[in-house]
Amino acid sequence: MRMPLVEIPDLRLDNNSNTPLFDQLYQTLRTRVLNRLLSPGTRLPSSRKLAQQLNVARNTVIAAYEQLIAEGYLESKSGSGTFVTEELPEAWFQAEAQSHSPPKPIQNIALSNYAEAIRDENVRKNGSNQGFTVGVPDLKGFPARLWNKVSSSIPHAGLTELMGFQYPQGLPELQEVITDYVRSSRAVRCESDQVVITQGAQQALDLCARLLLNPGDPAAMENPGYTGARRALHATGAHVTALPVDEHGVMVSALEQLDPPPKLVYVTPAHHYPLGSVMSLQRRTRLLNWAATHNSWILEDDYDSEYHYQNRPLASLQGLCKNSRVIYIGSFSKVLFPALRLGYTILPKELTNVFTQAKMEHSGETPVHIQATTAAFIQQGYFSKHLKRMRVLYAEKLECMLKACEKLTPWCKIHTHGAGMHLVIEFTAELCEKSVYNQLVKQKVYCSKLSRYYLEEPVKSGLVLGFANSSEEEIRTKVEQIASTIKLAART
Repeated sequence: MRMPLVEIPDLRLDNNSNTPLFDQLYQTLRTRVLNRLLSPGTRLPSSRKLAQQLNVARNTVIAAYEQLIAEGYLESKSGSGTFVTEELPEAWFQAEAQSHSPPKPIQNIALSNYAEAIRDENVRKNGSNQGFTVGVPDLKGFPARLWNKVSSSIPHAGLTELMGFQYPQGLPELQEVITDYVRSSRAVRCESDQVVITQGAQQALDLCARLLLNPGDPAAMENPGYTGARRALHATGAHVTALPVDEHGVMVSALEQLDPPPKLVYVTPAHHYPLGSVMSLQRRTRLLNWAATHNSWILEDDYDSEYHYQNRPLASLQGLCKNSRVIYIGSFSKVLFPALRLGYTILPKELTNVFTQAKMEHSGETPVHIQATTAAFIQQGYFSKHLKRMRVLYAEKLECMLKACEKLTPWCKIHTHGAGMHLVIEFTAELCEKSVYNQLVKQKVYCSKLSRYYLEEPVKSGLVLGFANSSEEEIRTKVEQIASTIKLAART
């Protein structure tokens, strides 16, 4: 039986709210239905009458009513009006009552092997650009006004073109300037159609691993080494072997002893991450010969190659390779700013199509306006000027860092090779790395544990300290905090 028409005298909408009026009305009526303040079968005021009561447009009420009708809370009867649905499922009322209670924790979550491998990794906290966070350049030193000027100067006539899926492999202008840049600075041998633009170097690693490895395939990487590369290789189900590293880079002799030979090897020859060594020319040649003999792939992550303060870096592996077995990976994140999420991969021509297709299925096209801005920023000379300025600045910061870290030598060995935006302090005293790290986090001295970069035993403990985004005064202050923390830990 239908109930008589009810007035809703206490119904109010907030004209100053950011929530649209029809949505406010929809939410209010829905809540009252679920809380049984409007009983099943209740006839609601007509849209015209309720609109007059609320002093809103009639279409506002109609929109709210139609949404509630579509979701089954109300029903409309021709010639009779709008009613609360008589037979609302009891579960709806129970769900509304329980929605204000905290959900019960999920027990025994079954995660994939990939998720298990990363679940204990520390997610960066808000504000963790500060301290000694690894991989963050000097954000205050970035010419943001120039960047915005270049961005706003992108021709409006071309905006429509930039909004579609025009360039799955990358904006041609950016491909061309990258080609010119890596040819001159890294002796890379390539044409612009070998360049694929990615959303950072990590995406390139993930895609290369997926395309070149099957579950159970042998792969290898440096130990210690970049955790993102380790995750990318493990995610494919490959069997990953750890290769030791010394002051001359990865030890190719260990690679040559592996049977079966790895199908893919990941290296950072320009500036080993995290210890900082530069792979010698002899080892580069030996690695390339090994890859040619076994038809294996080399992933060359050209990490921090822009920042060598004493000597010009050696030419890239890709530039030395004669048989296209090297895939070169670069990024603008360390030179410009991390949030840019813009990288590039230089592939043998035989791989560009499949890599591009995989990228499109993985994440779609890299934002084209960002590509256009980056290309123009480079073409207009701002990139090279910024890079030169940062080299001078980072060299000064590194010198300050080394001097400040002298007070750590009773307990630590300092790893640096006059390059990069970070250095490593390896604990030589009996110190609990986890305890030291946790104490530093409490003091907002953000850094990384050295042990997390090791794939297997023996694992060394220490800290990886990124100095690029700290002033010299901040460097001295934070190293003093580290020294005090280590000194206290050494006593206990």
